[in-house]
Amino acid sequence: MAEAAQELGVVTSRASVAMGARVEGIDLAEDGGADVIGDLRDLLLEHHLLVLPGQELSALELEAFGRRWGDLLTHPATKHRDTDYVQFIGDRVKTKFTFFRGVHPFGGGWHSDMTWHSTPPIITGLHAQRLPSSGGDTAFANQHLAYESLREDLRERIADLKAFHTGKVFGPDVEDSVHPVVRTHDETGRKALYVNGNFTKYILDMPEDESELLLYALFAHATRPEFVYRHHWQVNDLVLWDNRSVMHYAIRDYDEPRFMHRIVVKGGTPA
Repeated sequence: MAEAAQELGVVTSRASVAMGARVEGIDLAEDGGADVIGDLRDLLLEHHLLVLPGQELSALELEAFGRRWGDLLTHPATKHRDTDYVQFIGDRVKTKFTFFRGVHPFGGGWHSDMTWHSTPPIITGLHAQRLPSSGGDTAFANQHLAYESLREDLRERIADLKAFHTGKVFGPDVEDSVHPVVRTHDETGRKALYVNGNFTKYILDMPEDESELLLYALFAHATRPEFVYRHHWQVNDLVLWDNRSVMHYAIRDYDEPRFMHRIVVKGGTPA
């Protein structure tokens, strides 16, 4: 952390034991050039999640910031009025979606973003616009820790398995994909669990009951409290996280407006 933070000239601190770094003293509206992005990327690879408070960014400025990380993806369920590449998440999205393990509002349930996509996002950025007076936190789970703490025999059992992910909850034309149950991070080489209760439907070449029992066990293990960081939002917080190593859960424990802007950076094919 110290080397990348020194390059940025900012103050950093750990967000939690499980993951995350808080990065203070940077204004992305003024300083979001290639050097800054490079240093932030190093911090993200080390900590899997970054909290950057006090970022006053319009939707178009958030999009421009995201494009410095790579190509952006759109989402079939929600778009900002100013650009298709920023998702507006809030009271406009009234629909409840039926996922594998229940019914949730948009963004609810443990998941990694858009795993149904053939090239799912490597990075998500979520920018707080308006918040309820209480509640509305987001929980994040470190999937490197989840994988590394599995029993050795279970790691061996799932090493070469693949799972089917579907996005049909968002519409009949949304694609489905097959990805490895254990994903190898393409930049760090660390392995992580890569299944989630929202989009992962079954494990290939396995009887249905066996697949379901195994997925239940992996879902329960993946979100154990010791792997989790819970973020309490402040307006203008920008939180970036690595979807290759992190799942998240938007906690719907509020009844006041909560508006967020989101960007997702396109990745490659998980391996």
